[in-house]
Amino acid sequence: MIHSLLPIAYLCAIVFCLYTSCWLILRANRNRITGALAACQIFVIIWCVPQLFLTFPMSREMKYVLYGISYIGISFIGPAWLIFSCFYCGRNMKYLTRGLIFGISAVDYSIFLTNESHHLFYLIFEVEQVVYGPVFYFHMVYTYSCVLFGMLQLLKAFWRKQVATVHMVLLILTAAVPFGFNILYLSGLVQTGFDLTPPAFALSSFFMLLAVFRYDFPDVNVLAFEPILESIAEGVIVYNKRGEIMYCNQASRGWLGLEAGDGFVKLKTALGQAGAKMKQEEMAWESRELALQTGERIRLKQYIHRNKKGIMCAGTILLSDVGEYYKRMQQERDLAVSSQRLAIEQERNRIAQEVHDTAGHTLTMIHSLIQLIRLECEADREPLQDYLNQAQGLTSDGIRNLRLAINHMRQEASWELVTQGVRQLAGSVKGLPVEVEIQGEDGPEYSHLSVILYECLREAITNCLKYAKARHMDVIVKFETEQVSLYIFDDGQGCGQIAESHGLRGIRQRVEQAGGQVRVLSAEGEGFQIYIRLPAGAAETRLSVGFAQSRQEGEIG
Repeated sequence: MIHSLLPIAYLCAIVFCLYTSCWLILRANRNRITGALAACQIFVIIWCVPQLFLTFPMSREMKYVLYGISYIGISFIGPAWLIFSCFYCGRNMKYLTRGLIFGISAVDYSIFLTNESHHLFYLIFEVEQVVYGPVFYFHMVYTYSCVLFGMLQLLKAFWRKQVATVHMVLLILTAAVPFGFNILYLSGLVQTGFDLTPPAFALSSFFMLLAVFRYDFPDVNVLAFEPILESIAEGVIVYNKRGEIMYCNQASRGWLGLEAGDGFVKLKTALGQAGAKMKQEEMAWESRELALQTGERIRLKQYIHRNKKGIMCAGTILLSDVGEYYKRMQQERDLAVSSQRLAIEQERNRIAQEVHDTAGHTLTMIHSLIQLIRLECEADREPLQDYLNQAQGLTSDGIRNLRLAINHMRQEASWELVTQGVRQLAGSVKGLPVEVEIQGEDGPEYSHLSVILYECLREAITNCLKYAKARHMDVIVKFETEQVSLYIFDDGQGCGQIAESHGLRGIRQRVEQAGGQVRVLSAEGEGFQIYIRLPAGAAETRLSVGFAQSRQEGEIG
């Protein structure tokens, strides 16, 4: 009965180990920990497969071949377990040390292969009887030492809280159960007639299967992480030290057109960089923004992973869409500009209406009274008549000028674009050619600056006509994201020393009140230059505050 159950136990051990090793190789992260663990499972499979055939009748040569295959797993599983334990606990093992550990097992196995010439591994090897030699016992002691030292590493790591309790227990059971049964079999304490170790591997492989698939050992369950990373809206790119892309999720593939396995050249091209060689300083940035051809704008944040020596070993790039953020910012800015422009227009209309209602009514009444006085005095022409004529003329001029001022104020408020006022003013100048050049794109977001630029240009043209004796004037209006610049040049006679009169002082006051800057340059025979810069955003608040202050001063006066 027991002998009939042995093949079932061997098959269970083989299937469990094969499934675990294939999953580690194909689906888990490819690092030295999972590689060493998969090697342990493969050596268990090599150990157990020949045991399926040892229960059948066979010759001495066939039995020796099956033992030879099985001893590949027996010879190397101890060193593989030791190296896995060290890697898992974070201990760095040099290549020379690893070579020495596997080299001792390789020497033992070579002695097994040449046993017929010296009988150091088996004193007697027959179909019905096997007597072990000194090299065999040395090999078993060496294997047990590797297993025990690996278990000791796990216990130390557990004591330092570097290994989870459930992982530590399952790993120790995985190693302890088969080697415990192997000791019982070799010592003769249990007389079964067959090796207990391969059936025990069925139980230990079940523990390993439980650790990997139930308790997420060794914390590299890509089956759980990959669906999460594929479903998120942010992009994730992982590349190695050679610049090869190891992983990129769906979002990053859609934005940059990258795929896992692409090289550094394609990665740098997608990120807007040039060059083909992998250099650490070329990927040393931490955060940047990238405008895509589709019009989208994404922000990239990079994390460089380095080993203990500070050498770059991998990099991660996180991508997030910031296009919606900039759209909301632009919408808020447009809304603020529209609100400020509406407030300015309302204030202008209020002032115009107030001037019309108050001063217009007063001047009209004075004009009417003067007409009545003239009617009474028409019979007797005395000097009073002359005074009344002068007063009537003044009131008539005042009413006419007041209407012109109100109409002009309403006209200024109606300009929606800076260029409208500038071109209209330049076209109205007679006797002096004024050439206007527009750089950039005008828009409603700059309209709150149209009055200031109009008045500054008008004052500059007035000064030029009065004093400069110029034959030509150039005007450049430059629109930028954060500011508007006005450049005014004439080819007049210029002056060696600039004295700011009422006109230049008015220009400077208007611009500085809006948060801008003015620069005036001139020299004898080199004409006159005026440079004006106005902030596109900061001026809005200052303009509204200026109108509010003017209103308060008018009410107080």
